[in-house]
Amino acid sequence: MQENWVLSWEEPISEMEFKNALPLIFEQKRKELAIFLSLYTKTEGAIAENIRLLSWEASASIIKGSLWLGFNKVFYNACLNIHETDRDKIKIDYEANSPVTKIILSGPYIPEREPDDI
Repeated sequence: MQENWVLSWEEPISEMEFKNALPLIFEQKRKELAIFLSLYTKTEGAIAENIRLLSWEASASIIKGSLWLGFNKVFYNACLNIHETDRDKIKIDYEANSPVTKIILSGPYIPEREPDDI
């Protein structure tokens, strides 16, 4: 399983402004980012909240590379009276168009388990 997500907006951003604009874009699109990261935490019964950019690893071009995102995994269950938070991080690959109006985020590849033989 590898999840992909597209973040897009109206006003183009130049490649020179992209690095400074990315944290602001993530802040504006925080709900979408939370849904994207929750796809990776749902197997543990958690959702992702409070996403923040930890570090940046650009390749030869600034519009392609990897990011480390930090977030809180929130576990809650009203029946069991559980509401706990755990910190985690995830490496995300990104690719943007030029001029930047959209970013394609790709999460890590997690192999799916094959069904057991009976």
